[in-house]
Amino acid sequence: MMLKIAGYFIQVEEDANLLANQSRIGEYSPYEQKIRLSNNLNGQQKDETLIHEILEAINDIYELGLDHNEQLCKLSVAIHQILTDNKHLLNVSGFYG
Repeated sequence: MMLKIAGYFIQVEEDANLLANQSRIGEYSPYEQKIRLSNNLNGQQKDETLIHEILEAINDIYELGLDHNEQLCKLSVAIHQILTDNKHLLNVSGFYG
């Protein structure tokens, strides 16, 4: 999947090397312009992790200086909940189906 964020094309792919049991379930690489998600995640976990990594990309591209634990993690959970519970507003059924 390809996303466009602030004019940048960001490739999104699953990666078997990211292990959920080691707390590495997703990562954003500004150098490669790539988001990697663990291939061991269920649909809800993938969606929430993708939102988190998108926020990481926005934080990096726009140099927002958001704190990872205090702001990005909480924002990703909140945005996932809003999109999941209000599908009728944005016609969103999940990023992966």
